[in-house]
Amino acid sequence: HQGTLDMSFFRLVPNLTIMAPKNFKELEKMLEFAIDSNKPVVIRYPRGGEDEYKMEKQEKLNWGKAEILKEGKDVTIIAIGKTVARAMKVAEKIEKEQKGISVEVINTRFLKPIDKETIKHSIAKTKNIITMEDGTIMNGLATAVQEIIQEENLQVVKIKYYAYPDQYIEHGSVEELEEIYGVDEETIVRNFRKECKKATV
Repeated sequence: HQGTLDMSFFRLVPNLTIMAPKNFKELEKMLEFAIDSNKPVVIRYPRGGEDEYKMEKQEKLNWGKAEILKEGKDVTIIAIGKTVARAMKVAEKIEKEQKGISVEVINTRFLKPIDKETIKHSIAKTKNIITMEDGTIMNGLATAVQEIIQEENLQVVKIKYYAYPDQYIEHGSVEELEEIYGVDEETIVRNFRKECKKATV
């Protein structure tokens, strides 16, 4: 009923394309893409409206291709759908607080097929990964990234997944639920801050 399971169970269906837009403009592109693709397509859009964070970059939508919204060398944030705007805000806060750290942000666009090459290249470069999604931790973006790491035998220093737990989610506003389950912007930044302090001790 909260819509946190949809991408995970659809990911099990063979030959199905699964997309989630970062904003309304990308939703328009995905609708056009779905109509023209002549393939079975799921477009997942979240409860609520568009995030106030404006992303001007709008790369052409190519099947199974992610979009690098921001390049960095120290940390990779891999996000999908509504969480992409949050990923950009988290990246900006991290870079402002932690001088010298640069954060790469990837908008996967597609959960299936996922852009293995773009993600693999970024992980190999930064070796520090954060994934962000507004669905369940089971069989979603976090699982897809884990599969890439294992298949490609990538050496990852640190990895942190932000998603809803494997349970039914209670009722509440989006903001309340994000805070309760620790997937909100402030929690993510706070946790990163703690990890940075541990590394310097």
